[in-house]
Amino acid sequence: MSTPVSAPVTPPQPDLECYGIQSLALFVSYTRDSYLAAFGVQAPAWDPTRLTKTWFDSTVDTSNPANTATYNIVAVNSSGVWGLQPLSIAAGEAATVNLTGSVTYPPYTVAPTDATSGGAVINPDYLSLQSDAQALMATLSGTDLTEETGNASFPILYPADEPRRIWDFYVNGILCNAGQLLLQMNANGIGAPGSWQITASGPVWTSTPSPTGLTGTSAPRPMPVRNLLPNEQLQTGLMGVSVIRTDLEQQQEAQAGQFTPDDRATLQQVYQMLSSLTS
Repeated sequence: MSTPVSAPVTPPQPDLECYGIQSLALFVSYTRDSYLAAFGVQAPAWDPTRLTKTWFDSTVDTSNPANTATYNIVAVNSSGVWGLQPLSIAAGEAATVNLTGSVTYPPYTVAPTDATSGGAVINPDYLSLQSDAQALMATLSGTDLTEETGNASFPILYPADEPRRIWDFYVNGILCNAGQLLLQMNANGIGAPGSWQITASGPVWTSTPSPTGLTGTSAPRPMPVRNLLPNEQLQTGLMGVSVIRTDLEQQQEAQAGQFTPDDRATLQQVYQMLSSLTS
């Protein structure tokens, strides 16, 4: 597990005549899976109050909520022309991703046990640590935490390396087993959101689905890009906007026997010289 870090890096110029604007990107673009693979932690749950955002800048100053960060993006201006335009957003937003998809939570697994009752192995789902049982009882406003010990005919025996016990407590007069409630609360994984409802038959955990953004139609935050180099320009086509290298384009035209911009400039200079001689 590592702290998510992402700093702007100016990418090198591709040795191609034409390439996508993603080749200008200053940051890595993440999916929920690639973020987890890169940093060992889940990306925050998708926030429906924000635009989807696949990149983040951990170098921005977020010490003041009023701070902003400004980048260049490829966008269409008011005249319908593609070009580099400034994007200013809150530093807090710049510093975090907002990825679509569901957050996955670590599975809740109950370790087996060698504890017995009357010689039979106990179902480990009924076991819990005393600290977990106490915390759960406090959350549910329960009372009278008690450890089950069995009886003379069916004594409960725990091996020396088993720290868990069968812990029970009352909620609104209903006897509840802590292990069973913990199993219910973590059915969708450890930390999955939800809430307790107190019913006539005891506490019931209700999961809270998190928004995923998968059905949204809003465009995501554009990716910040580096400045265009002198031999680069944007070009629109059937596949959208791309970048062309004017130097390589001229080489291709020259090899094909076509007039290049340099040829046209030279011809214009010759024309001007001849015109001055005849005037």
